[in-house]
Amino acid sequence: MIRLLLSSVAAILAAALDSVCSTSRERCWKFEPQDASFSLTRLPENPNQYSLVVSEGEERSISGNFSIQQLEILRTIMVEAEKFGLSAESVGSAAPVTTRFADKNEKAFVVDVEKLGNLSRFYLTLNTEVGQLTMDAGKLARSTRREDGLFFDLLSRLESLLPKPPAKTSG
Repeated sequence: MIRLLLSSVAAILAAALDSVCSTSRERCWKFEPQDASFSLTRLPENPNQYSLVVSEGEERSISGNFSIQQLEILRTIMVEAEKFGLSAESVGSAAPVTTRFADKNEKAFVVDVEKLGNLSRFYLTLNTEVGQLTMDAGKLARSTRREDGLFFDLLSRLESLLPKPPAKTSG
């Protein structure tokens, strides 16, 4: 009897959510801001190494030490993910479409970009010696180019910290 009642309640809630979502899919695909933060500091004992600590709220965090070369790879992945997030390519109309950005040789960093309607959402995964953490890292409204979240703060920090990549020459 209780199981039947719970099934009925779940069906009613699902139907109500579906009717609300069918009127505006983007409203249903909300971005709930995480209490996310990061710290990126040079290690005093090795100036070519940086400590990156990423926290999602008070309960989940991960840290790792990364070389400048690894951080340059992270920056490249994030720049490409941001460019893709701004484009109209691979946008879901009824359900989000996810595209993954990673380096085949550097397994420490993965960025997933989920696109639905006018929104792009970014998920950052860090793999370190102490474990793995995947987090909601930010959102981007393509029509206004409005950015929000840790993803964009970390990318800005990496761009200010690291040397500029060499310009591509045509030839």
